[in-house]
Amino acid sequence: PGGGCVMPETTATIPEAQIKNFMQRMRRLPEEIKPEVLEDMGDGIVGEAQTTAPIDTGALSESHYREDFDGDGVVIGVNVDYGLAVHETHPSKSKWFLNAINRNFARVGRKAIIKALRSRGAES
Repeated sequence: PGGGCVMPETTATIPEAQIKNFMQRMRRLPEEIKPEVLEDMGDGIVGEAQTTAPIDTGALSESHYREDFDGDGVVIGVNVDYGLAVHETHPSKSKWFLNAINRNFARVGRKAIIKALRSRGAES
């Protein structure tokens, strides 16, 4: 009744083992480089998601973002009101953002850690 649009159920499977491994590696890092690692990690995932996002006008791809979260995390996402609907229902690129996380999490995380350590003179 009412003729409204009904969104499908939204579910996500994330790379739990990779996330746990990344968190263990983060615990061993000096506190002062953790924000840099998280920022680079977020930017890397956002970059990967942007390259696989559906493109009509380009607004969706351009709306991908990374923001700091309380100094010990980052938030990544898209900032358009139709982003979730497209993510869940696009005929050929549904779940592009989640897929970018699942495919690239370990590589992007490793790269961010190595970059932060090298910028402080450490060998990887």
